[in-house]
Amino acid sequence: MDILTGLVIWAAQAATLSLLLFIWWMRDRSQMFKLSWSAAFALLATGLLLVGLRGEIATFLSVEIANTMLLASIGLLIGGMQQFDGKRIDPFIAIPALIWVGGMLLPVIRENFSARVILYNVAASIGFAIFIAIVLHVHSGRTWARRLLAGVLGIHIVSSLTNAAMAAVSVATSFSTMPSPAFVLLPGAFCFVAAVLTGAQMMTERSEERLKALASTDPLTGIFNRRGLIDEFQTIRTAVEEEKPLIALLHFDIDKFKDINDRYGHQTGDAVLIAFSRLASISLAPRGAFGRMGGEEFACVLRVSDLIEAATIAEGLRMTLALQTIAAGEHRFSVTVSAGIALQPAINADLDQLLSAADHALYAAKAAGRNRTAVEDGGSITVVPSAAMLTRQEMALEIQASEQVAALRRLTVVGNS
Repeated sequence: MDILTGLVIWAAQAATLSLLLFIWWMRDRSQMFKLSWSAAFALLATGLLLVGLRGEIATFLSVEIANTMLLASIGLLIGGMQQFDGKRIDPFIAIPALIWVGGMLLPVIRENFSARVILYNVAASIGFAIFIAIVLHVHSGRTWARRLLAGVLGIHIVSSLTNAAMAAVSVATSFSTMPSPAFVLLPGAFCFVAAVLTGAQMMTERSEERLKALASTDPLTGIFNRRGLIDEFQTIRTAVEEEKPLIALLHFDIDKFKDINDRYGHQTGDAVLIAFSRLASISLAPRGAFGRMGGEEFACVLRVSDLIEAATIAEGLRMTLALQTIAAGEHRFSVTVSAGIALQPAINADLDQLLSAADHALYAAKAAGRNRTAVEDGGSITVVPSAAMLTRQEMALEIQASEQVAALRRLTVVGNS
């Protein structure tokens, strides 16, 4: 097979990939990396065809423009990789193409075949080196597919530099006069196929990750659902935290949520759920796992040192919510939440038992007048003294107080029960 035939086949494969990626992007336009990769393969296909038509079309098109397209395609592949990793495209993706364009401004390079081959392959090698750095930059997501892709790109760098060395040594005047014309095409074609396969594997892994996230995430609020919270419980239970030997389950229920839905509508109810989720995530997610159990019920699993710490955390969130004004369309109103707490030693903690105990405590908080926190401890339930009679300013000051001060001020009854 001659070089022209190989270039045409290679171009056809790239064009097909470009079309498939574009159709895939049209179905889900949020994944912009597919559009970038589609454009990259379109440039690759066009550039390869122009190179293959050398002698049939103007030299400017088959040399300057064609190679600019080929190197620009490398830049777009790099940019697509950045988008794939959730980052913005950096200007340095244009470096390979700019090196070529800058070199072609020099007559000594533009008019010498060997010099052009050397320039192109050096520019391509720099592009592939940047690509490797981007592929391996994500430490937590450095899967075997990423490592394999980096290896393939490394092979491409070696073959490119070998081509440059052969062009320098042989002082070739055309592809046909190079020592091994097939070596110009075969490594690139092999790396192209290998890179496509590893890229497909990476996208498959990404799809699996998204499906896993969807299975453990509440679609309305974006926090963990019941299944996700159960999965996180095992991680938190087995974590080594000698200073926090207990696992606390904080069970929250938004007060009079049905009345909110009946009076303002379900969209307003959804807005309340989202607002509480955001507030609680800021307060609780850094400490442990926070999720929606269903309806207006939420839960948080976290490690604590004692009962006082767990009650203080719950009280801080409860009072903070009471100070908030929820905005939903034209409506402005305040919302309160009741909380039930259960604790067990982490070494033998059982999630079902914690849920049952926290649920009983939550029921007691509701029965005591709502907007309260209750704690289940050894079979007995204690309702934390209410701050409902405090003014908004007093509540704000209490929230700002340290845990020790808050514990002494309002949780003495719980601590001594």
